[in-house]
Amino acid sequence: MDRRTALRSIGAGVAIVATGGVGVAAADDDSGDGEAKLRAAHAVPDAPAVDVLVNGSVAVPGLEFGEVTGYLELPEGEYDVAINVAGTTTTVDSFEVELDGEDYTAAATGNLEPEGEDPGFDLDVFQDKLGVLDDGQGRVRVYHLSPDAPAVDVAVAGDDDEPGLSLARDIEFGEAGEDVEVPAGEYPVAVSPAGSSDPVFGPVDVEVKAGQVLSVFAEGELDPEGDEAAFQPVLAYEEAAPFGRGPGRDDDDDDEEEEEDDERGPPEHAGRGRGRGRGDD
Repeated sequence: MDRRTALRSIGAGVAIVATGGVGVAAADDDSGDGEAKLRAAHAVPDAPAVDVLVNGSVAVPGLEFGEVTGYLELPEGEYDVAINVAGTTTTVDSFEVELDGEDYTAAATGNLEPEGEDPGFDLDVFQDKLGVLDDGQGRVRVYHLSPDAPAVDVAVAGDDDEPGLSLARDIEFGEAGEDVEVPAGEYPVAVSPAGSSDPVFGPVDVEVKAGQVLSVFAEGELDPEGDEAAFQPVLAYEEAAPFGRGPGRDDDDDDEEEEEDDERGPPEHAGRGRGRGRGDD
């Protein structure tokens, strides 16, 4: 099954089944705590704003290209999710999602109207890592969501022709790099074709914040045509703890949390933010 044309799950504990019957299921995971967290990213450069519906109700209205929601907190279970053109009943795609107690990003990717070998509209699902961090540290992960870009390396620019810190190596469209923990600070980051030292984008200054997870979504087209969005980094920050799971969080922390209503329904509208690119303040 081709990665670019099938719905994909990364990590254990999530199954996604498309309305057309295409599905990928991961192994069962008994580590869930009864709650999952899911955010949505709009990375389709030729698509209009969309509404994300959960169980028939609008959970995220008017999500535009380059926007990423906050995490929606959902009880474990199955959900009917639809992506509609914003403000209409026109469905771009719909699917069922079964969530266990983990943290995920669901990114709409590809092109609505692909040309040549460009990938078509798809949904890529990534398991995130929101566990606690050491004092003064941040966590960075790069997501390659640019449909016309080759495999890329993403790295901090080095000094005196010395290679800098690698943030992602040889990741293709629809893939994400490893989680990299670095001291908080501002770093000059460049994107290059895999194996090359000649950047196709950057360096641009990227801030890593202490105690936060930074997701860097590489989106847009390297060679945009018409109304397609140009290549750009979209930055999304999230507190690593106590929201996330990981070393330092135990069952006692969960016992202290307020008990949630067991009735499953659509979550409240999620907050969202737009990333910044070259020249932004």
